[in-house]
Amino acid sequence: MLRKTDLFELVRVSRVLQLLKNVTNKGFFHLLLANVTIGLLAFGGQLLVAKFLTPVDLGRIKIMQSFIGVGAILAGFGFNTAVLKLCSEKRPFEEQAFLFRKNSLYTALPTLILLVGLFVLAKLGILCPDAVVNNWLPIYMLAIPAMTYTSLIMAYLQALKKIQLMAKLQVAIRVLSFIALTIMTYFYGFVGFVLAAVLAGCIAALPLAYLVKDDLKIKARVQGAFSQSFFYAKWSVSANAVSTIGQYMDIFMLNYLITDRASMGYYGLSTIFILGMSYVSLTAQSIATPYFSEKGGDKKEFLRVLWKYQVLMVLLGAFVSIVAFAAVPMFISIVYGSDYAPAGVYFRVLVLKYFFWNCCALLGGALVGLGKMKYNFVSVAISVPTSLVLSYFAISSYGVIGAAIAQAATYLITLALVSLMAIHAIRMHFEIQERTPD
Repeated sequence: MLRKTDLFELVRVSRVLQLLKNVTNKGFFHLLLANVTIGLLAFGGQLLVAKFLTPVDLGRIKIMQSFIGVGAILAGFGFNTAVLKLCSEKRPFEEQAFLFRKNSLYTALPTLILLVGLFVLAKLGILCPDAVVNNWLPIYMLAIPAMTYTSLIMAYLQALKKIQLMAKLQVAIRVLSFIALTIMTYFYGFVGFVLAAVLAGCIAALPLAYLVKDDLKIKARVQGAFSQSFFYAKWSVSANAVSTIGQYMDIFMLNYLITDRASMGYYGLSTIFILGMSYVSLTAQSIATPYFSEKGGDKKEFLRVLWKYQVLMVLLGAFVSIVAFAAVPMFISIVYGSDYAPAGVYFRVLVLKYFFWNCCALLGGALVGLGKMKYNFVSVAISVPTSLVLSYFAISSYGVIGAAIAQAATYLITLALVSLMAIHAIRMHFEIQERTPD
């Protein structure tokens, strides 16, 4: 239980300033800036260009992004998580570089298989009742290889704690790409957005590839590299794929159950703001995971760091949620006009989804840091079918607003599951460690 004295100590000005100094030194604000610009281009770009798109086209883009989001997870097959875990461990740099190179090779096959499968499904018209989506998805999916290897390289740089360098490169290239996206959408609408998104994804991967090219040439060897990588990758891809499907469950269900494509565009706009809010949490999780891995052998230090930043995350999530609840619907009405007013209503329900997710985001990173990916998989394997059932009945009964209600309920359940899994996994990890002789 949090005592009053602990709470006062946490929020004391000097304490807050010290926390800000710590996260700044670890590259938090550099990576946050990079993540914000990446998000504006990859998923949040339509926030700026929505005025150049019809609500129907905005809904189509959201549907395609949902399929691409799941596809990128399957293409990467969890090897980015394997790199993050294995290269975060205390080992010679040559071994870290070797593991990165091998996992880069392992990633090629699932990426190819995914592209072929997605192409066939789109051409058969299975993925969407909208012919425009099926026709353009084979083009949009060309962004997946760049997304997959960008994620892999970023995981490697995070494991080496080269946060600030990575962030600066990403910011520079993404700003230029974002300008191209806006211009292409302004002149060519929906088609311009799709083409610019693919081109920008490829361009964004180039500086990262250049940054690690010398590491790929280092000669070394790690016994059982594939077995170690696959052990973490299989649990990661299982958890992340199911989790991502759950994340986009509302879009997938609306895709099949709602015929009003304009309403889907309004809903899609509301989810863009939720995505933007999540970058703070994702940044904290990205930076914290290697440190959790590093401190996995020290129970006292691990719990101290986890507790401190978990409380900070909850307080930050509450503040962001309250401000956004009041400001975002007003912003939507002013910028996009009264026709987009339903997006503000959907957003206010989805804020609950964001807050519940924010409260468990760091716990998921702690489990990855301890190598307990299977617990993340178990939690999402329970929550996603629950989301499917809730979404079906809520959308069937209440339409688009039902999707938002189902998402909020699902993430409340997810928070409870992840919390229970984390408590159990952390306790078991350190109990086994204490019983094992040095």
